[in-house]
Amino acid sequence: MLQNDSPTRARKKPIGMTETQTYFEPADPVSWARMVDKVLKGAPLDSLTRHDEDNLPTDAFYPVSEDVAARGPLLPSVPSKRVTHGWDICQPMAEGSRNADILDALASGATALTLAGAMAEGIAGLLDQVVLSAITLGFEAPDDPQALYTAVLRCAAEGEIAPDKLIIDLGIDPFAARTPADSLVSGCALASEAISRAAPHHYVMRLDGWTRHNQGLTAAQELGFILAGIAEILRAGAARGIDPAQMAGCVSARVALPPDTFAGIMKCRALRVLWDGILSACGVDAAARPPLRLQGYGGLRMMTVLDSEVNMLRTTTALLGGAIGGADSLAGFGHDVLTGESPAAARLVRMTQAMMIAESQLSTSLDPVAGAPFLETRTDALAAAGWTAFQEIEREGGLCAALANGMIAAQADSAAEHRETALRCGKADLVGVTLQPRAETVPVALSAFDTVRRPAAPVEQLRQAAAAKAPASCFCGEMMTGQPALNERCDAGCRLQAFRPCRYPARTGRPLQRRGPIAFFSAAMSGPR
Repeated sequence: MLQNDSPTRARKKPIGMTETQTYFEPADPVSWARMVDKVLKGAPLDSLTRHDEDNLPTDAFYPVSEDVAARGPLLPSVPSKRVTHGWDICQPMAEGSRNADILDALASGATALTLAGAMAEGIAGLLDQVVLSAITLGFEAPDDPQALYTAVLRCAAEGEIAPDKLIIDLGIDPFAARTPADSLVSGCALASEAISRAAPHHYVMRLDGWTRHNQGLTAAQELGFILAGIAEILRAGAARGIDPAQMAGCVSARVALPPDTFAGIMKCRALRVLWDGILSACGVDAAARPPLRLQGYGGLRMMTVLDSEVNMLRTTTALLGGAIGGADSLAGFGHDVLTGESPAAARLVRMTQAMMIAESQLSTSLDPVAGAPFLETRTDALAAAGWTAFQEIEREGGLCAALANGMIAAQADSAAEHRETALRCGKADLVGVTLQPRAETVPVALSAFDTVRRPAAPVEQLRQAAAAKAPASCFCGEMMTGQPALNERCDAGCRLQAFRPCRYPARTGRPLQRRGPIAFFSAAMSGPR
């Protein structure tokens, strides 16, 4: 029985009154500004503004305006499927995967596959017992997409499945080929065949921003790259007499999802805005515009081999951004992917998405952030920056020319170096890398990830080099060893000479207790002076 002074009784709210109305006074911008001014003690409000790596601002306050609040949602490609079944939980299958691996993935959460290294002659055995009409079947840069497409349709016919019941993404990336122009020609020929079959969900070419993100591009540059690729494909199709709306219907796009959930939401939404913009510029009426099939992949450059379990959190927040942002298909990678992804880690990523759909019900709302001033304003800003990046590529003569003259590679290198520099000088942090590192043997990442510009990689290499060297001397001249007495002398010497205590013995590999610039550690590990 509740007493009059019971906390449970005291918290009982009046019927018909919301939680915020019960406990908080009504809020208004003037009151909020007065409170902020008091906290800032005279500093301007814009001192709270932060800028991302595209120099796009994030303000502390976004006023509500009628035009923003009244905006409609940015819908996924098939809204009805999204609401009833959720997005596609995609499992990337590495080259050499077997039929048993595919069946295991489908039995433990996957509803879509992306097969690497698939060949036409072996596809029937690879897809044995797989109900093709129940999944989305994708491929990763097949060697002979024409033969593979024919073989998949043959498998479907043997199972009495009509072509228009299949969702296929052949994954041809013309701009990853050595000769993009030739790849565009073959892609357009295959697109003509797909169009003739009147199959609405046969996607032939894929614009791959995910790979370019991993190489270093910023969010705006990634969107500009995808947009420039769409323009090249539409031009190639028009040169062969393919209607722009039909050509666009054969194209999908893949974006990288960063660990920042809000950044992932804005990237997915901004790409849909840009998709409508470029089709509108090509004269495609709104009623005739095919929806964009958008795939979100967890970025690899956020991963690290240091305290790799934290990669689970990064992957979860990345997938959350794609889920709320309205991606049609999501894929993540296990926390141990850099050293060889284990089946248990891959299954955990699939189960995380299944819980988002079944328990959190994230798929039952279409674009839930529509009308929110913060996210609408940031989406518009990112879309505008993406369009500017697209125009820069067009001024170079298009994406094929920009790739040939090294413009895209230079952008990726510059952005990656800026990112790594920010980590070196302490302007950015990575949990387990520069923030709260732990004592552990640093494993070596697989060579397959050498092209991924990971900010954590220099720190990993430094830790590996330190573990392989004999005890080195610090700035103060004391030897860094695992002996506490000598460590105390080293700390005292550092303090006398205005250095931070290093606490980073090369022999033991113990993590530092205080974070400092990587340049400091490089000097400390260079050997006795």
